[in-house]
Amino acid sequence: MDVPDDAEIVYTSVSTPGHHVLETLLEQGAPITQIVSITPEMGEAAGVAKYTDFAPIADEHDIPIYYPDVYSMDDSDVDFFEELDGDLMIVNGWNRIIPGEILDTFSYGVLGNHGSAFGLPKGRGRSPLNWSLIEELDRFLLSIIRLDADVDAGAVAATRKFDINQFDTIQSLYYKVSLSIEEMLLDVIPPILRGTHEFEPQEGEPTYYPKRTPDDGELHWAEPVDDIYNLVRAVTQPYPGAFTFHEGDRVDIWAVRPFSTDFGHDAAPGEIIAAFHTDEFIVSTPDGAVLVTEWEADGWQPEAGMVFASEGDHDRVDGKEQKQHLTTSDDD
Repeated sequence: MDVPDDAEIVYTSVSTPGHHVLETLLEQGAPITQIVSITPEMGEAAGVAKYTDFAPIADEHDIPIYYPDVYSMDDSDVDFFEELDGDLMIVNGWNRIIPGEILDTFSYGVLGNHGSAFGLPKGRGRSPLNWSLIEELDRFLLSIIRLDADVDAGAVAATRKFDINQFDTIQSLYYKVSLSIEEMLLDVIPPILRGTHEFEPQEGEPTYYPKRTPDDGELHWAEPVDDIYNLVRAVTQPYPGAFTFHEGDRVDIWAVRPFSTDFGHDAAPGEIIAAFHTDEFIVSTPDGAVLVTEWEADGWQPEAGMVFASEGDHDRVDGKEQKQHLTTSDDD
């Protein structure tokens, strides 16, 4: 990598996709001189869905690793970064806002990434990849941005478009994100460290995705096949997953696919119309049926005639009454 001989990059991450990108950067000769992460105990306490331990790769490459006392970092960490006096920090998979006093310690700033189907500043906020699957969008524009005090509002260093197809899940989208980040970082790191790269400000009126919680994975069988399929693939592993209930038994649904519009016309939404020896089963919806191919439950087995019933008030953040608040584009 063609960078100044004395360049020093800090890499900050806790996630499996972030780990993959770090491996690629090291293979390509990026001058990573410090890793910042959290311990496995902190990752478990914070409920990090894609947590990966960075200690082995730090040991393999003889790179020091720093663990802040709290995941979000605070004033107690500022001294460490001031003494470090790094040139550039790359943040990739750190689901907390980094204090501005830390961002200011780097000569060439701090790089993060964010995107949406419509490109920044549209789709700022939480979980844009999950939302893109839920909204059945067919593309994603991922940007490398300079982090500043305003969340997801920093100037853009590079943007990479990739497709979202009907077979994608949240896991496969993270693969596409990793490849895109690698390509962009390898392009922009050298000119940034030479002080020659031009960042472009975000222009236009921003929109924001709302926060999702594990409870938003509850399936509502009165919804059409496409909505059920899109929710399941948006929140499947490594996230907590979609779920439903049968007489108080919780059933976690990890994978479904649209099955047919020709079966289950007389069945109630949520009714199991067939269960097979493979443990797969078919559930009726208002416009057809879905085949459940991966699921988990404690002591429960599917049988034809069982009817799933969602518990609660059906107030999922992407429920019917909330859909008008989701990001939309007048240009498409």
